[in-house]
Amino acid sequence: MTFVGPDRAVLGPGLSGVGASVLFVSIGQDQRLAVAAVLDGLGPGPELDAVLEELSAAALSGEDLAAFLRACARQQARVEARTLTAMHHLGRARAGSTERYSGYDEFSGDEVAAVLCWSRSMAARKLGLADDLEVRLPAVGEAVWEGRLDVVRASRLCEWTRDVPDDLARHVAEVLLPVAASLPIGELIDRIEQVVIELDPDWAARREAKARRNGRLILQANPSGTATLSLVDVAATSGLAMRDRVDALAAAVRGLGVLTPIGVLRKEVAERLLDGSLAGLDDRAVAVLLAAEYHAPGDDPGPDDPGPEGPSDGGPDGGPGDGGPSDGGPSDGGPSNGGPSNGGPSDGGPGGSGRPNDRLGGGEPEPEPSQRSGGSDHGDSGEGAGPGQGLLDLPGLLGEPEPFPRLLDGAEPGPGRVRAGVGELRLRLSTALGLDDLPGQVPGYGIVLARHARQLLERHRLGEWRVVCTDDQGRLQHVLLARRRPAHPRARPGPRGSECRAIVELHVPTTLLAALHPADHGRWAALLVELQARLAELPREGGPPAATAADFSRRRPRVEIDRWTRVRDRCCVAPACRRRAQASDLDHTVDHAWGGPSLDWNLGVLDRHHHRAKHHGGWTVHQPAPGLFRWRTRAGIAHTTRPRKILVEPVAPRPASAPRPLPDDGPAWADDDHPDWRARYLRRTGLAELEVTAPAAHPADDPPPF
Repeated sequence: MTFVGPDRAVLGPGLSGVGASVLFVSIGQDQRLAVAAVLDGLGPGPELDAVLEELSAAALSGEDLAAFLRACARQQARVEARTLTAMHHLGRARAGSTERYSGYDEFSGDEVAAVLCWSRSMAARKLGLADDLEVRLPAVGEAVWEGRLDVVRASRLCEWTRDVPDDLARHVAEVLLPVAASLPIGELIDRIEQVVIELDPDWAARREAKARRNGRLILQANPSGTATLSLVDVAATSGLAMRDRVDALAAAVRGLGVLTPIGVLRKEVAERLLDGSLAGLDDRAVAVLLAAEYHAPGDDPGPDDPGPEGPSDGGPDGGPGDGGPSDGGPSDGGPSNGGPSNGGPSDGGPGGSGRPNDRLGGGEPEPEPSQRSGGSDHGDSGEGAGPGQGLLDLPGLLGEPEPFPRLLDGAEPGPGRVRAGVGELRLRLSTALGLDDLPGQVPGYGIVLARHARQLLERHRLGEWRVVCTDDQGRLQHVLLARRRPAHPRARPGPRGSECRAIVELHVPTTLLAALHPADHGRWAALLVELQARLAELPREGGPPAATAADFSRRRPRVEIDRWTRVRDRCCVAPACRRRAQASDLDHTVDHAWGGPSLDWNLGVLDRHHHRAKHHGGWTVHQPAPGLFRWRTRAGIAHTTRPRKILVEPVAPRPASAPRPLPDDGPAWADDDHPDWRARYLRRTGLAELEVTAPAAHPADDPPPF
């Protein structure tokens, strides 16, 4: 018998009993299929497996197909949990016995590798995950077994707590398991790091200091004949400073008509800064030299070089669509208003110049073809682009400052001070004041310790400071642009150098801001007095900037509305996307061409890829309330994204009776040259019951293989 749903055959023969009965509900005289509701109600196991075996994905559509996929994922989690359990036992198995050794050793992975024909390294990774889910984080293993968590997220929980003491790792799992399945992978990793720091900030600081002491520089050969240079375990503040420096120079070079893909251009700038070939040159000379080399005659791309459709940005913030063609939709065809003003980045972009090229640092969207030098209608071209792509009058370039006023604003920083790109920092005002040590966040990078956040705050003190006030539940109420800064402890007279384009968000509950006593906070007093005075003039319930008549007709939103919308949405509002707001477009939910106003309730942050998906990919979106977006994909599946909390309630610290141990330097078998390696091996692995016999003695001059 074949059961027939609405206009389509879905179930084949063989389904009977509970599996068949649950698939139907009675509506009047008809029997209608309720596939989505039933599948979502079944946990992993034989019953769900029987239903999945009888369903045909080819005969499902829309929400039914989405439910089918979710059910397959739950069932797969059960299968993978069972597989990992089998590995866990095989790695400790004794011949002819069901007894197990107490732990793994360096040969445990060989058992798994031999059975599944894997490499030793892959078998070791899987055994490590299996051991974590069985022993170290059993609650995570149980969630995978029950289908509440997929193995990918479970592995991230294990990997990012691997060097964390076991008790601390279990606390992290306890906090995050209720929400882990709903978080994008990148956001889950950020939350893991954040919770670890909140649970034991002292241990996190000691771990970071130990890692920096082991910092190193690595040069590795690649199969292609190129090399990879890595700086490992540098301080977060140093790493961010290096990135921002390279981004700023790459953006300046790009503004001189260089159409090399921005990711490649960043690499070129970093390479030249480190190899010494730019020693003694200031920022202007660096930009001119690199642009002159690019435009030098006789460097036309060869047959194997990337042409007009060259690779897109591969930077850390790069995602699908980054560096590709512009949106081109009916209204929101180009990059959005990038720019806050009033002391920080201007309306045209974080650089303050109004040029799209100034938004290239840090993985920003590429400029539109019509805005690129030379008016090329193509994407980024390869190195050595030919005539007609922004060729400059090179003979007079080195002596002419004209190209630079909008590219390298302000005076040269001077000796010991360098120009930096667009940075971003988010932290609590209470942390900035020293009232707590909660971690901060650098969008596009990750979580930073409180002391690093304070250092970045000093570095960005001349940038745009947004004071983001929330209600007691952490929801957005006000966005204030700070007009003052805390007094600099080492302030010196004289020019302050180039403009700082960083964006700083200071988060604070409105009730806490109103209750602070400025006199208790030294150099912050003037800023706190200003904020409290302005807060008293605002409506208690908060809200976006008031609309004006011009907002209904203007194409670009006012800078205050732009700022409010980006703070509200935090990142791209498409399902499961977390590209940061400052690197994304502002989209009119109802297109401006169709009468949509440039107001917060009709605006949303979309990265370039999802902006194109809305206009060209068959996706539709509605915004029934400000910040609440209802999506329907071209497959007919509905998704909802809601406004994110600005402040999440921090986790209460859980100190240990004694300082928690720092991460071990490696497994016992990595210390083969240690004179006491055997005792260390047995002590670390707990395999004392193994009968490990010493090898027979050999003469000192006995050559391998002995």
